[in-house]
Amino acid sequence: MAATYKDIRRLTGVSLATISKYFNGGNVIHNNRVLIEQATRDLGYQVNDVARGLRSRRSMTLGVVLAELNSTFYTTIISSMEEKLREAGYGTIICDSRGSAEAEAEAIHFLIGKMVDGIVIMPVGDEVAGLAAAAARGVPVVTVDRAIANAAVDTVVIDNRAAIASAVDLLVDAGHIDIGLLAGPDAIFTMRERRLGFREAVKRHTGRLPRRTFTQPDPVSVQGGYQGLRRLLALEPRPTAVVCANYEFTVGATVAINELAADAPVPAIVGFDNLDLARIIRPRPTLVVQPVAQIAVRAAELILDRIASPFPLEPRSVVLESELVVGDPATYAFRGGQS
Repeated sequence: MAATYKDIRRLTGVSLATISKYFNGGNVIHNNRVLIEQATRDLGYQVNDVARGLRSRRSMTLGVVLAELNSTFYTTIISSMEEKLREAGYGTIICDSRGSAEAEAEAIHFLIGKMVDGIVIMPVGDEVAGLAAAAARGVPVVTVDRAIANAAVDTVVIDNRAAIASAVDLLVDAGHIDIGLLAGPDAIFTMRERRLGFREAVKRHTGRLPRRTFTQPDPVSVQGGYQGLRRLLALEPRPTAVVCANYEFTVGATVAINELAADAPVPAIVGFDNLDLARIIRPRPTLVVQPVAQIAVRAAELILDRIASPFPLEPRSVVLESELVVGDPATYAFRGGQS
């Protein structure tokens, strides 16, 4: 027969009220906590999360909806967030919307049906169809990496414009004027913000916006980065430097450069994310690096605050700073060209 609170009381002499308070996350004096934990181990007591959830009206489960689950950015978000949530006693249900707004809405409805206490979402686009259903059920939502316009939800993002501007500043200081950008369509919040940051930075330095052909969207993928760099190098004039707006573009552009003939002119490159690249690529690349673990932890903190608050909170926006990790000067040096 499974152990009960009464069995723990028999071994410890601690009141049932104190035992219940301990297992429901309340403050218990040190001596009583030690006695309860020892009795729990001796009896092999297992917390009944379903029963506890019925009493507290909480499932102790959170939903996470990702736009995609295909890179170290997303896996780091998940692992860092899960660690923080586990410390608070929460489990997670992870859904991959695969870049589909329809699948995203289905995932939100699925999670609501599972009685999750909150949802952390990396939105596919600027509007999320399932938010109304979550609000109607009182399920708090936090968005990560991408903001949603006119939605009363908490948000954790980086300063995307400043991130790309730091790369442009470095390249201009090195002598570059014609700089290209590898970025996805403006329908994606991060791509739109990073393209705006690029355009603003180029204009600040040169007095004019970059050429349209230098900034046109490419598919957000390794293949998109590969083909995008080859497209830029086929232009006349061609850019002497290229900024990559995310990790996939960085990998694709790197592959394309590695395929160039030994005597072909190689553009300067500033990549984006994943310091692991710096360990395997020589010369060591220059990268704009996001604080991915910090993004995840702040999102977890926001959703836990929402759940714990006895009263409504105003929507909060957390904006974190990226870091420009400068590599070998050969990766961003100016080697001549047209302007």
